[in-house]
Amino acid sequence: MNNNIYIKALIAIGGLPFCLLTILLFTACSNDNYSDLQLTGDCAVKSLVLNDKYEGLVDPATRTVKVKVPVDFKDKSAMKITSLNISDGAKSNIASGDIVDFTDAKVMHITKGDLYLDWTVNVKNDEAKIKSFIINDTYKASINEEDHTITAFLPSTVDIKKAIPTIIYSEDARINPLSGVQTDFTEPVTYTVTDNTATATYVATIKTVSAPEAIFLGSAKATTMDELVPEEKEACKWMLANIENSMFVSWDELKAGNVDLSKCKVIWWHWQNQPSETIGDFESAATSTAMGAINILTDYYNNGGAFILSRAAVNFAAELGAIKDKRCANNCWGASDDGGGVINAGGEWGFLMKDANHPLWKNMILKDGEVKTTDAGYTISNCTSQWGMWGDYDNAGGNYIVGHNKWTNLTGGRILGNGGDGAISVWEAPAANGTFGKGGIICFGTGCFDWWSPTTYISHYHDNVGTMTSNAFNYLMK
Repeated sequence: MNNNIYIKALIAIGGLPFCLLTILLFTACSNDNYSDLQLTGDCAVKSLVLNDKYEGLVDPATRTVKVKVPVDFKDKSAMKITSLNISDGAKSNIASGDIVDFTDAKVMHITKGDLYLDWTVNVKNDEAKIKSFIINDTYKASINEEDHTITAFLPSTVDIKKAIPTIIYSEDARINPLSGVQTDFTEPVTYTVTDNTATATYVATIKTVSAPEAIFLGSAKATTMDELVPEEKEACKWMLANIENSMFVSWDELKAGNVDLSKCKVIWWHWQNQPSETIGDFESAATSTAMGAINILTDYYNNGGAFILSRAAVNFAAELGAIKDKRCANNCWGASDDGGGVINAGGEWGFLMKDANHPLWKNMILKDGEVKTTDAGYTISNCTSQWGMWGDYDNAGGNYIVGHNKWTNLTGGRILGNGGDGAISVWEAPAANGTFGKGGIICFGTGCFDWWSPTTYISHYHDNVGTMTSNAFNYLMK
């Protein structure tokens, strides 16, 4: 409400009687929520009791009433309003004695004269569940709700005697031991969650990993995850929190042969570096990183190991021989974390799916037929390694099907995503045995595959990045 409007109006009609001025003022303020006057007390819910015994918790600040029922209570569809106490002189669309379906939240409309307020009534069962369990703000445990077990895999470098779990559990419940307390996990720890009639115990087991199933590789200089550049670190944190039995590995550890790859199914190399457009430039840029471990990684690939390659790392597929004739992406740029600019609302970046039925695109959030990955306020570094439709892949005057077919024949790869200009931005290389899928390689060359923004934003589409990466792991591990 703009109070200045009413002040000016009163000045303009200053000769009117006081009682009429009062009526005009209150009439002007009688809008949908009359928040400017804060007259909640005139349309208030003071108390609510259902089925003679379930008393509601009234919260005037949020205009909600929460009614807790036992954990095994099932008949919310026909609950009796035993008593309802509202403001004197007010009326409600729900009255004492009514039988109401509270399976879902119900709105109680309270009116008094020209004023009204809506209150939301929720009937909730007692609940005692652990919903999320993360160690040291990084490592996400898996929760088995059937047998109430919690399991997390941490790198052997983490001291599990001094681990700190962050636990999300049912909103009205209590937990013991508490969340956020340093805990010794050398032996399994039992957690008890209680909420009135609901009680549950979970056994949390934390294990160190010596033979991981998934590995994250970043830039050469990083000897620990904390030394990764922000873009790589954000991607690594996501993997550790979402992919079981995964760990960060430095190139030095890999080259020294200190990592047991016997159980590893996927290696993800996400490299924030100036991309290369020839195999010679790639080898030169990667001398201190991948080329020092080429024999180890080639053996891993030839023995059925899979890769996810992103940003400047995509051309490592050619180095492994997974792309014919060591062909490289021919349209590459970017690497600066402050490049690309801030995304404006309505200008979210995205790309087209080549085959919407491919497992990589499961559960994507689309807008205008595109997989969007940025949101308003997101600052993108725009590091891109893609295949432009020219030269050997000439699109014949904009006929991208022709250019795509040429690319497929010349590289032996499979196109998964492309830009509006036909540029191939997400693709798949076969496994060493020539098949796609398990043991193969997924390449994210699109600049939209971006993990870290130095500016804040509300995610509507950026979660697509994590979803497609999770899909890639599942696809390559199956």
